Amino acid sequence: MNHRLLLAPALLCAASGVFGAGSVRWLETKHNFGAFHEDEGTVECTFRYVNDGDAPLSITAARTSCGCTLPHYTREPLAPGDTAYVTVSYDPTGRPGRFSKNVYINMDCTDERVSLTVSGVVIGAPTTVSQRYPVALGRDMRLSRSAVMAGDVARGRMKSVFVEVYNASTDTLRPQAVYAPGFVDVQWMPEAVAPGEQSSMVCHVRTADSPDWGLVADSLVIAPDAASGERYVLPVTVVVSEDFSKMTDEQRAKAPVVWLEPERLDCGVLDKSSGTVEMKATISNNGRTPLEIRRIYSMDEGVDVSLSTRRIKPGKRAEITVGVDPSRFHGTLINAKISIITNDPGRPNATLRVVGELRR
Repeated sequence: MNHRLLLAPALLCAASGVFGAGSVRWLETKHNFGAFHEDEGTVECTFRYVNDGDAPLSITAARTSCGCTLPHYTREPLAPGDTAYVTVSYDPTGRPGRFSKNVYINMDCTDERVSLTVSGVVIGAPTTVSQRYPVALGRDMRLSRSAVMAGDVARGRMKSVFVEVYNASTDTLRPQAVYAPGFVDVQWMPEAVAPGEQSSMVCHVRTADSPDWGLVADSLVIAPDAASGERYVLPVTVVVSEDFSKMTDEQRAKAPVVWLEPERLDCGVLDKSSGTVEMKATISNNGRTPLEIRRIYSMDEGVDVSLSTRRIKPGKRAEITVGVDPSRFHGTLINAKISIITNDPGRPNATLRVVGELRR
């Protein structure tokens, strides 16, 4: 067992002057274990209390704020003038970083509840650190995730993505974002990270400043410390969509309606060396107001796409031209997706599929 004791100012609680009442005085209510290794196992400390009254007193209940913290105490009444103690143990297994836990004590001599606090810093074991922070940035810093993925966010709104950061070095780190896209603000909480402690990299993704619609991909460049020459790249992605939340029923009834013909283009069997193949599709507006094509794109490098117009009046259509370069595909199959971002509330992200086979 690891015993460490820290004295704190006395805490006094007493009964309301009733004859023959117990009165408790705590000799300490806080204990800091300091920094210790997770591999040391459970640590414990002792909180002493004295009966300053003229009648016995007892602890009636002891509750904790976490299952990792356990109190141990005697249930026997404490005679006037005697001293007893509460032993509090903390299990650091799987809990690297700073902690502060409370034990709440109820006694029969008072209605007031006493709070005993244990705190410290757990220096994580290698296996625990690698599980909770699987992404290593050099030797000094580890992250809980390898990318900042904001998911689907309506245009004009903001989403905050948290990446937990662990200081695996023996020095205090002050990580920083050397580069961030114009639509991402980076905040470190806290800005200085002591050895064995953690921080949060908070990425505020502002879609109002996004350069495009649909899937937007960029990167963060971060350094473990301002003085460090090390640089690491962290991908950033967000899907920027139209915000239809404030549309009325009448506006929805008059909204544009996307119609694709066909919704699947089949290239057939192509030779890797056959050169680019061009195909056509149409997109029609079956609604009652103009259809705005916010963006049309494919993330597949073997597919190029263009559109004859980005604003389609009701009852009209536009032509989609798709170029497929078989030499830029790997394997024997073509299974590509073209995303069409529109202001149709019923189908804001329409998909045109491109399929085929490849012959070497």
